[in-house]
Amino acid sequence: MLQYFVEQNYRSIFGRGYTPRLEYICNVGADVTTMPRSMHEHKNLVEILLVDDGAGIFIIDGERYTAKKGDLILYNSGAVHDEFGGSGNDLSTYCVAISNLKLDNFPVNKILPEEYLPIMPSGEYFDELLSIFRTIERESYRPNGAETANYLALALVSKICTMFETHGLPRRAKKPTLSSLAKDFIDAHYTENIKLDDIARAVYTNVYNLSKVFKAEISVSPMKYVILRRMGEAQNLLINTDMTITRIAMSVGYNNSNYFQNVFKDFMQMTPKEYRKRWTK
Repeated sequence: MLQYFVEQNYRSIFGRGYTPRLEYICNVGADVTTMPRSMHEHKNLVEILLVDDGAGIFIIDGERYTAKKGDLILYNSGAVHDEFGGSGNDLSTYCVAISNLKLDNFPVNKILPEEYLPIMPSGEYFDELLSIFRTIERESYRPNGAETANYLALALVSKICTMFETHGLPRRAKKPTLSSLAKDFIDAHYTENIKLDDIARAVYTNVYNLSKVFKAEISVSPMKYVILRRMGEAQNLLINTDMTITRIAMSVGYNNSNYFQNVFKDFMQMTPKEYRKRWTK
């Protein structure tokens, strides 16, 4: 028999006074990842994704990334992302969301250090991480399994934090561009009745130059990006809250619920009610 004594003088990565909480876990199969999830953010939680099969394109804070089987994808709170942007190749993922997470020397609900890219290969830890995700999923729907699932989610965070030094991909510093500044303005004001003129004035340019540069760098027009942000946040609220469709419409910048539902249907090829039923149980 072998007996191992666990080190007792380790320094915890978790800040004192905070109780992290597992909010949800998603097992998103290839049949669902073909459904677009537009630009959205989570203001009060972090998300950790593991690509367990296939590959896909992810847009994160305006940058385009390709993730494949074995890659971890880390979203700080406030990170604007399009989870299944572009075309995927039989992409399937696991995802956990954790709120009230406070890591030592980090702001609340931040897991990704600024110096690293949000994509990190799991390498030799893939099977171990996949097992943790699957066990969290099983415990989440078992009677009295919520606490076990929560502690497993914290174990997952601890494991990932130890991987940055050996598996993290350093981020290159980038200077702000006209498009990134315009994107930041839209991200902050998309729920308001903003026009193209408002965006152009905010970044000190004219509407013609803004439209040309933004389309070249972001791949859509500024006003199209406004719609993408509204639709993405609407999708997020439909999945993660019980808010009425009328209230969701107002929350994302539409005073007319019927108009919002028409825009949503044009974008998703289904109504908000049908979308909520499709994604939630």
